[in-house]
Amino acid sequence: MKKYAKLLSILGVVSTIVSSCGGIGNPRNESVQDDTPAKGEITVAVDESFQPILDAEKSAFEQSYKYTKINLVYKPETQAINMMLNDKARLAVVARDLTKEEMKVFEDARITYRSYKFAGDALALITNKANKDTLISVNELEALMKGKKKKWAEIGKNGSNDEVVLVFDNANSSNLTFLMQKFGISTKDKVPFFAMKSNKEVLEYVKTHKNALGIIGTNWISDGDDPASLGFIRGINVMSVTEKPNPTVDDYIQPFGYNLALKKYPLTRIIKCILKESHMGLGTGFINYMCMDQGQLIVLKGGLLPLTRPIQIRTVKIGG
Repeated sequence: MKKYAKLLSILGVVSTIVSSCGGIGNPRNESVQDDTPAKGEITVAVDESFQPILDAEKSAFEQSYKYTKINLVYKPETQAINMMLNDKARLAVVARDLTKEEMKVFEDARITYRSYKFAGDALALITNKANKDTLISVNELEALMKGKKKKWAEIGKNGSNDEVVLVFDNANSSNLTFLMQKFGISTKDKVPFFAMKSNKEVLEYVKTHKNALGIIGTNWISDGDDPASLGFIRGINVMSVTEKPNPTVDDYIQPFGYNLALKKYPLTRIIKCILKESHMGLGTGFINYMCMDQGQLIVLKGGLLPLTRPIQIRTVKIGG
């Protein structure tokens, strides 16, 4: 509790309240009486990249509200959105807003489209412990994604002549989509990559393959108090990244909370909650929790950036 109290002290006190959201989504056909912000059972479809932070939010929420049950289903981004659109989930937690075609489901049903920013996340680039190359620029990553560079020696001073093996969590990964959009890559066929089935599998692959360059959601390795997160990070290197064209060593940045807050890390993104709900139900209650003090404290503890509570960053003078 002391740890949470200390973290809470750096969060602001400005209130953010999620209002009642339009939607038809009541997949289990519960009565409104059985489905309130503090009571009921719902399914939430989540981009698998965000599993650690959503597991933590669910656990804390259910402990606070004993008459609730949040069923988390982890899927690639588009599948998670489709579950919500097809009323198989009340809420989708993803890294993008809906496309015009996806929004048409809301329009046709005369439902107001609502999307809420929940946390700031980033992509972490990870390598095998035996790999001595720990620095990479965004331009070098783009060259790897486009096949213009292929060997470790082409992207760093300490690189070998071995080929870089780009590893993503899924062929339909939001991590892959994010980088394709950033670099203007139109189709996956143009990207030389190897697909696993989850961020966890990417971590395990990188641990055993010295030429691998894995791309994962940083929340898998950013919680310094979580044994699983610590176990993952001890087995890999996390690369430092820069966007500067002629960088010095100090220009390379790690993908963790302080650098996200200062907007220094170049591969950042926003985690969003998209809700389909026709009344003040459990979906509204869960989003309220995640976006208010307790939920944002969990975001901060997990090494991500709270977006609905301001953070005070203080310069501390040591000595003298």
